[in-house]
This record gives sequence, C-alpha cells and structure tokens, in this order.
Amino acid sequence: MKLPSWGTNQPEFPGLSSQQGFIHANRMELFYERLGRTTDPPVLLLMGNSLPGFGWPDVFCHRLASSGFCVIRFDQRDTGLSTYIDFDTAPYTLDDLMNDAFALLDSLGIERVHLAGLSQGGVVAYGMALKQPARVLSLATLMSSTDLRPKNDAFAGAPVREGELPRPSAEFVVQALALNATPPATPEDVATQFVENFRLAKGPRSPFDEQAWRALGQRVAAVPSLRRDRLTAAMATNGNHTRAQKASPTLQRNEIAALKQPVLIVHGGSDPIFPVAHARWASAIIPNAKLLVIEDMGHAFDPAFFTPIADALTSFWRQ
Repeated sequence: MKLPSWGTNQPEFPGLSSQQGFIHANRMELFYERLGRTTDPPVLLLMGNSLPGFGWPDVFCHRLASSGFCVIRFDQRDTGLSTYIDFDTAPYTLDDLMNDAFALLDSLGIERVHLAGLSQGGVVAYGMALKQPARVLSLATLMSSTDLRPKNDAFAGAPVREGELPRPSAEFVVQALALNATPPATPEDVATQFVENFRLAKGPRSPFDEQAWRALGQRVAAVPSLRRDRLTAAMATNGNHTRAQKASPTLQRNEIAALKQPVLIVHGGSDPIFPVAHARWASAIIPNAKLLVIEDMGHAFDPAFFTPIADALTSFWRQ
C-alpha cells in the first residue's frame, strides 16, 4: 500500500524529518505518522469522532514540530488506514481506544508523552491520564467535554437529565440530521458532505476557509471505498466511535478532580456541539487546569485558529 504523505512541504518549516508506518497491537493495524526530531519531547495528537489522524492538518503539525516537539498523529481503529471493526460481533469502548494509543506509544518506545485531544479525543486523553498517570506529562483538550451524553442524548431525542451540561441546540440537531440523512453517492459528494458538516459545526461567528476545508474533504473522499463508507456513516451519528461512546462509562466528577497533570482546556465561545459551559465546568473542577476561550471559535478547527492554538500549546508544554 502506498502511504500518504504529510502533504506539501511547507517552506516555512524546512528540515523536519518524518516517519510513517503501521504498528500491530490489540489484533489490529494502526497507521501512524511522526514528524520532527525523535529526541524532542513527544506529543500525541488524538483526533475526534471517526476522523482520521490527518484531521490534525499538516501545517498545524509542522508548526508544532518546528517549535521543538516530536508530533505523532494516527488513525484510531475504525478510521483512515487502520483496521475496521465489526462492532456487532466485537464491540468496544473508549477504553479500548486508550489502550490502542498506549500500544502505539509502546511500539514507538515512548514512555512519557504530552497529550492533545480534540472533541472525543479529549475524552480519550482524560481517560489515558487517569488510567496511566505516570505516562502523561500533561494533557490539553480542544473543543471537548468530560461528558458526551448531552450530545448523544440530543441526537437520540432522549429526555433531559437533571443537572446535565448544556446540549446542542435543537436547531443544530435538526440541521445536522437533515444534512446527513442521505448517504453520499460519489467521492465528490463525500467531500461536499464533509465540508458542509464542518460549515455547520463552526458556529455562527467562526471564519471558514473554504479552500482548506475542501482540500481536507477531498482527502477524506480519497480514503479507500469501504473505509470511506464507514466514515460517512459516522457523519450520520451512527458510526462505531459513537457506539463506543454510548457503551463507555461517563467520567465522574471525583475522577476529573483527581487529575494531577497540568491541563489546558481550549474551547470555542460559540461551539454549537459542546457549549462553552462544558469547558468552564471542567476547568473549575480540575486542580491544575488553565482555560483558554476563543470567542469566535465553534466546533471546527479552522486555519484561522492554528497560530493562537499552536502558540498556546507549545507555551503550555514548555512550562
């Protein structure tokens, strides 16, 4: 199989070495990419629900690596070039995604690491820090929450639980379900559906770099057909990662309060999926948490936010 490249060689980041390949763990193949000097402090990037590792865009990863960090991104199970699972016969939870990530680190000979998780990836990062705290130097979450139930329940039409964190708005849920009601028929349809999902998720105030999102959508459409079909199913909120979320126990307040690592919470002030109250709740409970709210950002990692987020992360890691 011809492995994908990091994309265009960014002239502003010359001389960065890269490595990519597969590791075998937990009866699966996991595709990974590593950028930067292996002697630099390692950073593991955890992508959100059902999106391959390239959801962390090339230019963003180059920026982190050029700041003195060894950047690792990978396709979690049921994404990208990694193994796909028959969930009905072999169900799993987010705990298994954590085990996959630790297996990747073991294979690469990495004992301790900084974690950064986006959306669902943030929940995986929290779990990893609780599961093997000695291996996690710090963790950062972007556009995430400690509790995915309000989102899942909103899409399922489940009744509101007493004291739960805010849900996505009813209008957002209706629009998202309508957008994904019809499976895309062609690769171009896949790219368009991808773009429109993130145009909706960006919220009312975020910029939207049409060219960058179209390029990312075309990269999704280029994933081999069977795997692409699974990815488009995930867009309709019934993918295996969503099923894994629903099968996973919710992080409890006392667990979150017990985190010992430094934590950076980066959140959008106009996130339509996890309203900013999710981030404020977590930052008030975690002893070593710092909160960065980017007011115009929603739930889409637009290029407009690459520089401030990269600067915040690298400054946090250096501390």
